[in-house]
Amino acid sequence: MNHGKALGFKAMLVLPVMWIVLTLINDVSFLDSTLIGLVLLFLAYLTGDLMVLPKMGNIAATIGDFVISLIVVWGGMKMLGYNDAFGEAFAASLVVAAGEYFYHKWLAKNQLHVDSDHLA
Repeated sequence: MNHGKALGFKAMLVLPVMWIVLTLINDVSFLDSTLIGLVLLFLAYLTGDLMVLPKMGNIAATIGDFVISLIVVWGGMKMLGYNDAFGEAFAASLVVAAGEYFYHKWLAKNQLHVDSDHLA
């Protein structure tokens, strides 16, 4: 498995969502949204993509990515001093989860070499 390529594609999904939803729409600093995005990128890759996806399928991995995203974004924003951050975290997590569904299909076919139809 080419982890660099998989992480690169995932970064092209996660980071722009953080920049658009958090920075452009909700006035979170670019640095803060980037830091939150990078933490999310690696945690979601290790848990959702490498552990849950191959064993439990796409739907479970997508739901797991939504939950991880919500916790990381909301917790990260709270730690960085942004109050009332749940709405922003929820919106960003929904967009990330929608993209993750299709990313998982690509990952299963091109990196894990599993028939994505069997991943739900």
